[in-house]
Amino acid sequence: MEMKAHRNGEGETSVTVGNALIGAGAFTVIAGPCAVESEAQIMEAAAFIAEGGAAILRGGAFKIRRSPYDFQGLGAEGLRYLRKAGDAYDLPVVSEVTEPDDVGIVAEHVDMVQVGASNMQNFVLLRAVGQTERPVLLKRGPSATIDEWLMAAEYILNEGNMNVVLGEQGIRTFDTRTTSTLDISSVPVVKQLSHLPVIIDPSHASGASAIVAPLALAGRAAGADGLMVEVHPTPDDALTDGPHQLDRDEYLALMHALGIVRLRADIDLVDREIVRLLARRVKRAVEIAQIKVEEDIPLRSPDREVDLLADVREEAERLGLDPKVVHRLFEEVLDYSRYEQRRAVGVEEEGDPGL
Repeated sequence: MEMKAHRNGEGETSVTVGNALIGAGAFTVIAGPCAVESEAQIMEAAAFIAEGGAAILRGGAFKIRRSPYDFQGLGAEGLRYLRKAGDAYDLPVVSEVTEPDDVGIVAEHVDMVQVGASNMQNFVLLRAVGQTERPVLLKRGPSATIDEWLMAAEYILNEGNMNVVLGEQGIRTFDTRTTSTLDISSVPVVKQLSHLPVIIDPSHASGASAIVAPLALAGRAAGADGLMVEVHPTPDDALTDGPHQLDRDEYLALMHALGIVRLRADIDLVDREIVRLLARRVKRAVEIAQIKVEEDIPLRSPDREVDLLADVREEAERLGLDPKVVHRLFEEVLDYSRYEQRRAVGVEEEGDPGL
C-alpha cells in the first residue's frame, strides 16, 4: 500500500502557515514561550521575537505536565492572548492541542496546530486534527521510531489534511545529562523517506539554554527545514520549563548565528537598491519624454513596451522567477514611468494617480 507520508517519487512539500512558509528551501524559525502566562508576557516576547526575525510565534495554552500540580496553562484565555500578540506583530501563531474536544477552539485561534510528543500516537486526536484546515506540526514521541512517527503522520494525511510538518525534539536514551537526545540523524533519514518538511526543537531536547544554540546549528547543517525554540522575557520566572528557555539576548544571539538577522539586513539593502534603480529609471524616462516633446514624437512607444515585457518574462524564467508575476510588476513600473513623463512635460491623462 502506498503511504501518503512517503516520497513516492514526489518532490519536497512546503507548508504555508499564515504569511510564513516551511519547506521549499526556507529555514523557518518558530519561537515563543513554553506557556502563555499573561497578556503582558506574550506581548513582550512577541516584540523581541519579531525583532530577531522569527517567522512564527508559538505559545502553549493547554499544557500537558508530568505533575498534576504544575501549571496547566490558561486555556482559551491563553489562546486569545497569543492571537492578539501575533496580530500585533504580524506573526502567524501555533499552539498545542491536547484533547480531541479542544481541536475546534484551538484551530479557531491559531494558524497552525501542534500535536505534542506525548500525543504522537493519540490516534483519535490525530484524526481530529486531520479534519481541520489548519496545518499540523507533529512532534516525535521520545520512544518512537522514525517509521512510527511517519505512520502517525499518515493518520493526519489520511483524513485529507496534507499540510503536515514533522518536529524532532529528541528521543529517550540512557544519558541523563539532557532531557532527551536530539536525534540529528533523523533529519536526513526522514528527508530521504518523506516529502514532508521536518524541523527540530533543541529546547525540549536539551533541557538547558546553554546548549540550545549548538543543537540548533547542528540541525540546520543536517538539512532541517526550520527550528522551534522556546524563549521567555525572564526565564528564571517562567511557570514552565524555565531552564531551557532563552532570554532576549540569547535568542538574538542565536538568530545572528543562524544568519537570520544578516539575511534580513541584506533584504533591506536590496529593497533600498530597488527603489534607487526605480528612481534612476524614471529619471531616464523623463529625459526621453522631454526629447520626444521637442522632436514632436508621441510619448508612448507601444512596440517597445511589448518587447520590454517579453524580455523581462524571458529573464524571469532564466532566473527561476514566475514570469507572470514579473510581467505584472513591470506593467506597474511602465505605468508609473508614463505618469512621471506626462507630469514632467505637462500632459495630463484621465486616470492619472493623484501623487
